[in-house]
Amino acid sequence: MAANGSWSPEGLFDGTPASWNQILWRYNHDTFNVAPIEWFFNEFYYPGLLADVFAGKRPHVAQDVSKKDRRQPIVKLALTGGAASDAAIATRTVKVKIDITDAAADSEHARGSGARDVRLFRNGSLVKVWHGDALKGQSSASLEEEIALVAGPNRLTAYAFNKDNVKSKDANMSLTGADSLKRAGTAWVIAVGLNEYANAQYNLKYAVADAQSFAEELRRSQTQVGHFDRIEVVPLLNENATKANILSALRRLAGASEPPTLKAGPLDRLTRAEPEDAVIIYFAGHGTAQGQRFYLIPHDLGYDGSRNGLNESGLKSILAHSISDVELEESVEGLAAGSLLMIIDACNSGQALEAEEKRRGPMNSKGLAQLAYEKGMYILTAAQSYQAALEAAQLGHGLLTYALVEEGLKTAAADNEPKDGVLSAREWLDFATERVPQMQEDKMKQSRGLGLDIAFTEGEQKIVDPEKRSVQRPRVFYRREMEVDPLVIAKPASKQ
Repeated sequence: MAANGSWSPEGLFDGTPASWNQILWRYNHDTFNVAPIEWFFNEFYYPGLLADVFAGKRPHVAQDVSKKDRRQPIVKLALTGGAASDAAIATRTVKVKIDITDAAADSEHARGSGARDVRLFRNGSLVKVWHGDALKGQSSASLEEEIALVAGPNRLTAYAFNKDNVKSKDANMSLTGADSLKRAGTAWVIAVGLNEYANAQYNLKYAVADAQSFAEELRRSQTQVGHFDRIEVVPLLNENATKANILSALRRLAGASEPPTLKAGPLDRLTRAEPEDAVIIYFAGHGTAQGQRFYLIPHDLGYDGSRNGLNESGLKSILAHSISDVELEESVEGLAAGSLLMIIDACNSGQALEAEEKRRGPMNSKGLAQLAYEKGMYILTAAQSYQAALEAAQLGHGLLTYALVEEGLKTAAADNEPKDGVLSAREWLDFATERVPQMQEDKMKQSRGLGLDIAFTEGEQKIVDPEKRSVQRPRVFYRREMEVDPLVIAKPASKQ
């Protein structure tokens, strides 16, 4: 990244959490005045940065990184009533204490650093958030939380942010759960598919088939893997895929009680997810990104006008009735599952629902990145134009679902890094990000040979040479930390 001046002078960055540990900020040309890049994730992480730079854009930031208050609150983590030991713990829950201390005032700052938004993780998955000011005007504070342990390693991590939204150093503690804590887990699969919207002009053709195929093939592969004692598929299709039902499904898994008047149906099977569980969320329907937020558009989209005539007022109504990344984050915040995976196969319909910059990727949203980072989950997103969805219809699936299910699960194609007969969640998602653009390029070449004209990015039909047309690449947003026990998606038959 440092060769030939190939860096972002504004301080913006993109990449995976693993790569961030290899990079430091340097201040005032001083080799020893440095800071980890992760400290400034909330303001300076910019998904799709390289694509924008190549397109001639100069992304800017609201604040100079050198003006940030880099003083960090001090965070410490301990067991209440005693220090952690190497001995295995046989109790299901333990109480932990987080001590937070303000960084004191200095010659450049009249007040302390402040400390807010404290987070506690178990094995990379979020356990608890204390929103807002943690110090309440004091120089120090202590927080306590009772958390469940799993058999084997339990790596606890806590951190906070200062008043300038700069992250503290991690506080870490390792505990070992006794073998007696082993429990059979459940794989929860929430499959949302929308062919039929309340406004029929937004209807799709293969979203329901995609959701059903995804869920059933995942059920088959997970049964074959044998890691989970129970695989529970909850389909939310068409009129059942309302905003209330989708959010209720997530809240039930997080242990929240829901109003008894809510239409339940398949939601009745949902109970609080445990640390040994996995939650896999699949959405096939309309979606859009506006600004730094993204939105999933449910059945009850709140607009009854024409698709082509959608104006600013209609768009505002759709967004108000949609599920934003903020609402998703709130719904999954208390979800205790050890593995979390979300796949969004979104279709845009009409220019007003396209992202501001189509080449950058309609779902390449900072909100998604923050959700993956702060909750400890993998998120795979793909978005295509309405026309592109129609062009891919001959497959009987959207391109993303075809790559994931027909090639990724039904063959051994996705098992390649390493090719060991075990398909991990990360391998599976990475395979789809590479395979979908290849499928788009192949389809454009095949269509040209038949005298047809296909473009996968809106407005590029006028570009004569198909090789100069852009493709829409899915994007994976990774968890901050690798799992202690990675989620195995399948064991391809060729290696069994």
